[in-house]
Amino acid sequence: MIRVKLKAWTASFRFPTFQSGYQPTLPVPPPSTIQGILSAAKGEPVYLTKLPYVGYIFKSNGTAIDLERIYAIGKVQTDVIKREFLHNAELYLYLPDEWAGYFKKPKYQLLLGRSSDIATVEEVKRTELEEGRAPLSGTLVPIELGIPGIVHALVVEYDYSTVPRKASIVKPFVVLPFEKRGRPIETLFDPELGVGVYLHRWGG
Repeated sequence: MIRVKLKAWTASFRFPTFQSGYQPTLPVPPPSTIQGILSAAKGEPVYLTKLPYVGYIFKSNGTAIDLERIYAIGKVQTDVIKREFLHNAELYLYLPDEWAGYFKKPKYQLLLGRSSDIATVEEVKRTELEEGRAPLSGTLVPIELGIPGIVHALVVEYDYSTVPRKASIVKPFVVLPFEKRGRPIETLFDPELGVGVYLHRWGG
């Protein structure tokens, strides 16, 4: 297994229930953002259901508010909206070994959200997860685990064979912001980061 560390000054992840007006961000990336990052690194559409596993941990130094000028359809004048973003973001991806080459030399620019949220690859290294008790945080987990938290229905995977793309899989997840003091559970964990790592296996 490898661990890829991405860093970005800013990150923003679309809040699924807000369509207009104030734009909050999810505290962690949805699976579709991970699909986009993997696809950009490889240079072709990647489907998470084809991978044996993928895990991730996201953390940042907090949120801030940006003012963004927008052009509304059918209006001549512009509007200004408030958009929330995360700053000094880090994303750790846990992937099979064969992904090392794609992240050492990504095909396209890697983004943590929008086109302005440009990320760089800071580290690609082999890692071993250990078994033990640790809090799961900075990620999403299935609601079946019974971990308390805010639940969102999020896109796991887009189908890129159609234009425009279509959401092919949507599932409910518990959103867990990064917190090392969460309730420990039996899980795999990264001893270097001191938090649990949930490996998603969407391929069944």
